[in-house]
Amino acid sequence: MENPSDPRTAPGDAPADPDPTDPGDIASLEQNEHIRELTAFGPVPVRYRHDGWVPDRQLAFVEALAECGCVDEAARAVGMSRNAAYALRRRDDAQAFRLAWDAATDMAVGRLADAALSRAINGVAVPIFHGGEQVGERRDYDERLTMFLLRYRDPLRYGKWLDRLDARQRQDGPAGIFAVRVARMLRAAWRSFDAAWRGESAPTPAPEYLSGDPRDE
Repeated sequence: MENPSDPRTAPGDAPADPDPTDPGDIASLEQNEHIRELTAFGPVPVRYRHDGWVPDRQLAFVEALAECGCVDEAARAVGMSRNAAYALRRRDDAQAFRLAWDAATDMAVGRLADAALSRAINGVAVPIFHGGEQVGERRDYDERLTMFLLRYRDPLRYGKWLDRLDARQRQDGPAGIFAVRVARMLRAAWRSFDAAWRGESAPTPAPEYLSGDPRDE
């Protein structure tokens, strides 16, 4: 007799085997194999019960956790409770299970980061209603989310340290730096042209020092 809560059995007809020539099935197979590789572990040695934490159920729980990132949902997917999952995690001989649990959570967090990046780029559809009926939709973009992702993924260009730098910088600082660079470039070009006119080799460009360097004086 089949037990609906046992991941080794399932009521009804068995699902069709994936088609190895279908791109969608191939991507699904590759993703499932990737999850199995990252969450592979030695199951906790518990006494066998058809409704307990058998090895297949432990593996199914970890794979479900990697997919959804929610302990409650992953436990329900294998017919167990959240408390039972944490009780198994707390066992002294469950170190491998805990490591697999943490790896699955890291995978779920990575998917969450991808989803947040997608929302920042594509926005979120917000329906527009008129007269009690939906007449369209608009895209809502979260600028705070966008700024957070930029600062996290590219701190050298968008990090908070730039806020402190801008506070000390003069308003005409960039324009002044640009003018100095252009003047130096034109002076070096003129010296090279004059040397070529005289049939001499181009002079070595003068070294540049940071402001305050004693060699500038």
